[in-house]
Amino acid sequence: MLIYLVSIVVRRVIPKVIGEVVKRAFGKPFTIHYPFEPIEAFDGYRGRIRWNVKKCIGCGMCEKVCPAEAIEMVPDERFKTKRGPRFIHYRCIFCGLCADHCPTKAIELTKDYHTFGLKKEDVKIEIVEE
Repeated sequence: MLIYLVSIVVRRVIPKVIGEVVKRAFGKPFTIHYPFEPIEAFDGYRGRIRWNVKKCIGCGMCEKVCPAEAIEMVPDERFKTKRGPRFIHYRCIFCGLCADHCPTKAIELTKDYHTFGLKKEDVKIEIVEE
């Protein structure tokens, strides 16, 4: 019985496997050679946070709606409320609620998917002061 099963494997399965290996070895690769080939993020991708300081009024709505508690309101003299948001980027789950609820649209999530770092301090948001 064992000899019969081995003969079936040798006659039927191994040639198929070898054929598949040869076909894949000389065909187009399945993967993309990232980071050597750029990859465009699709529409609606929620990547790195961009915060426009000039648009922000310091209302604190972003802090209230953030489920990950990634935004804290800290003392900041640039705003009427004397408080401004501080983003704790490594806590962010990129849900986009802060951007959706911001009344002045000072927060947006970009298509930038390079949101990594070796230390949590390396992960930063993009601050626009125009």
